[in-house]
Amino acid sequence: MEVVDAVAQFPTVIFTSALVVTLVFWLLVLLGRAGVRDFDADAPALARALGEAPLTVSASLAAGSGWLVSLAGTLVMGPLGLTGLGAALARIMLLALSLVAAWSAAHVFAGPLARALSRSSRSRQRHLANAAPFDPGSRRARD
Repeated sequence: MEVVDAVAQFPTVIFTSALVVTLVFWLLVLLGRAGVRDFDADAPALARALGEAPLTVSASLAAGSGWLVSLAGTLVMGPLGLTGLGAALARIMLLALSLVAAWSAAHVFAGPLARALSRSSRSRQRHLANAAPFDPGSRRARD
């Protein structure tokens, strides 16, 4: 099975869509149209559960790791030649495994990442007008 075919099959297509959204978001961050912490206020409990790392970073980790696991599983299942109910059950189990792997990767890597970001944020520049931390991707930085 080709990788391009596997990307468009269930369950990988779900994570492919999430990965495309993630890549577009990070492009907007690079262009200064979105901030890394723009969604933290929308889901504070989720941000705390993921180790206080920016929610966008944790979601990006989850989307990427879920995509990799589901792609690898889809590629492994291709030569097995499963059909019918067996194939459907295998793909549903692969979706469940990919979701668990995505959550686990985000949870494991978010903690050390949050600590690294908090250390680097202490030495960050301050906005001259109000002494708030300077975020070059924020809307305040463009004003």
